[in-house]
Amino acid sequence: MINNKLHKIIKRKRIIFSLSLILIVSHFSVLSTYIVSSVSANTISNNNYSIDVRKIDTNPQPSLKIRAIRENNIEIKKFTTGPNYTSTASNDTFSINLPQNIIDYGILSSTNPVIRSSQISFLNPQLGAEILTVENHPLFSVTNDVIQNTNCDNGACTSITASLWKNTLTYGFGYRCDSANSMFCDQQFSFSNYYKQYPDNSRNQDYQMLLINKSGSTLSKVNITYKVNISGTQKPGGYYNSITYLAIPNF
Repeated sequence: MINNKLHKIIKRKRIIFSLSLILIVSHFSVLSTYIVSSVSANTISNNNYSIDVRKIDTNPQPSLKIRAIRENNIEIKKFTTGPNYTSTASNDTFSINLPQNIIDYGILSSTNPVIRSSQISFLNPQLGAEILTVENHPLFSVTNDVIQNTNCDNGACTSITASLWKNTLTYGFGYRCDSANSMFCDQQFSFSNYYKQYPDNSRNQDYQMLLINKSGSTLSKVNITYKVNISGTQKPGGYYNSITYLAIPNF
């Protein structure tokens, strides 16, 4: 006869995943190779128009013109590389801080969501900057068991659309973004308990915007909340994935 107490045992699992950070700073240089070619053409016309094209320079030689201007009290050097276009470069640099690169959920039990958080901060992005994010794959174990990304309570969660995730019988992995200045995070996160999926690189999903720092904000700090919830049938083991945060300056 089976001991009824066995039915009350909750399977416990250990789930760990790591975060990786890729940082691109805004100080940059441009190396250009110029290939000059010319094209000749005849007059093109019909009953409504006549175009006389004699000679087109498909890649004009650069004619460097540098002048300093000020935008938002920041000196910017503008230069032109030809008569048809203008490039602008700035000396804007910034730093980004992610205080930890490992998130450990410890021991999980079914229908008991575990929440962890970490902070991401910008310092001195004078012209503004943004962070894009992607995961390499959902939470996988070494035996290829998976904890899927959450679909939220109404099945509407995607990497683009946030939705309510409060029901303890809704399983999966997701995140939300919060900041003192609501303009940094997606406005969808202004609703309590709204979460998104991370875009899945293994399914060729594109990076998605995590947060944006507008021009003139000297410090941006956001709190990223990670949530994972498993069912009673989830196989035990160590589950891992990697989250990439890509920092891009505004030029």
